[in-house]
Parts: sequence; structure tokens; C-alpha cells
Amino acid sequence: MKEKTVEQHVYNKLRTAILARKLAPGKQLVEHNISNTLGVSRTPIRNAIKKLSNEGFVDLIPNRGAFVTSPSKDEVIQAYELRANLEYLAVKKSMHVMDENDYNHINRIIEDEKKSLINHNSEEFVVANKAFHIAITKKCDNKFLNEFIERLINQTNIYLILFDEFFSNPGQEPYSPDEHRYLLQLIQNKDETGLKIALENHFKHSINSIDIRFNGYKDLDEIF
Repeated sequence: MKEKTVEQHVYNKLRTAILARKLAPGKQLVEHNISNTLGVSRTPIRNAIKKLSNEGFVDLIPNRGAFVTSPSKDEVIQAYELRANLEYLAVKKSMHVMDENDYNHINRIIEDEKKSLINHNSEEFVVANKAFHIAITKKCDNKFLNEFIERLINQTNIYLILFDEFFSNPGQEPYSPDEHRYLLQLIQNKDETGLKIALENHFKHSINSIDIRFNGYKDLDEIF
């Protein structure tokens, strides 16, 4: 097997284990252990871990090693609060240039989001969730603002996949599509005051749904 293919194999294995909530937040990814478990050399493992780090799934700590991302509640709150402020700045500009084509496109995204939640498919959900927010904020036409927002969306979407109680609690009702429809309605009405309040409440809801408690995690040799 070629090294790039081995690297992709390791990356897929680790990413799937993290997304499936099998590897605990804060779990150290020891190259030697992964090498023994998967029967591959350490170079593709190192490259796969670096890729996961670039995507926000893994924290690389100098002189300590690689660990499955393990944010504190304060870090989650900080990310969402900053995101709420930046998105409000972007949406204030975007709402004045959006048209019916934009609204129709966003409504289709919300439908995709709703289907992913009905199916409890976390990866499809975060794709639709990101698409909803980006479809609105990109219209502000501010390169730097959009770059910061996308970075925060990518990071908070990882928090949603790993820690949102909706994906570990079958009885939890989805809230995102309804809130997104309401946000779109406020945008169509050019209601800046209502939008600011609704965005803040939307992100507070996201923060409150994050559950960082330990549950059902395994060691590498139990997963692969």
C-alpha cells in the first residue's frame, strides 16, 4: 500500500473513531500504539494526525504529544460568543443585498439540515449548518470577516459533532431548523434589532446543548 494511501487509511480510522465518540476528548494519540494496532509505520500516522490537527479534531501540544480536542466549557462559550458578534456584523451588511434567489437557496439548505437531524446524521448536519450560515454571511463581501467566521464555524461544528447532546440523546428534539427559519425571516424583514437578539439566543442554545461529560469511550485496541 502506498504511503499516501496508508496515511488516508489512518486518517479515516482516527477521524471516524473521534466522530463516533469512541475516542475520549483529551485522549492521547500515541504513534507507537497506533502503529502496533493498525500495523503501519509511524510516518503516515504522524501526517494523518497533523491533518486532523489542521481540521481542529486534534490538539498538538509541544513536548507532550497529540490529543483528541478537549475544549473547556469556557473555550466553547468564547468561540460561540465571538462567532455571534462577527456573524451579526456580517449579516447586517448581507441582509441589504440578499434577494429571492438567496432566500430560496437558504430554505433548501434548511430542508437538508432538517433531514440530517431526523436521520441523526451528525456529519450531514454540520455540512448543512455551515452552508446555512455561510450562504448569509458571505454576502457581506468582506474577505477578512468571512475568513474569521468560517474558521469559527469549522471549530464550533466540531464541538457540535463531538459534544452536542442531540446526537447522544434519542429523545432530544432538534431546534436548529426552526431557529434558522426565524433568523431568515428576520433577515427578509431587515430587522436588525430582532436579528441581534435571535442570533445571541441561537448561539446560547448551542452552548447549552454542549455536553462535555465522559461517556462510553474506548481505547484504540478496542476500536480498530
